[in-house]
Amino acid sequence: MKVEQAEIEVIIFTQNSRVEGKLHLPSGGRLTDYLALAERKFIPITDSKIFLMPGNELIYSIPFLSLNKDFIIYIFPKN
Repeated sequence: MKVEQAEIEVIIFTQNSRVEGKLHLPSGGRLTDYLALAERKFIPITDSKIFLMPGNELIYSIPFLSLNKDFIIYIFPKN
């Protein structure tokens, strides 16, 4: 059974990098609920760009990234 998904663009900050890309949520789901799931240790990010911090140097541009939630300092939807 395929679950309908919504795609949102996000910006994620870790200790020494910024990640921009698309996060796929269950349709109608909220970002906070998705991140609160204890069984989900990693979150998939597509169309990912990773920038070195401080500064704004692009170090990777990759189609898929699996990001460990433990390293997220903050995350927000890109508008």
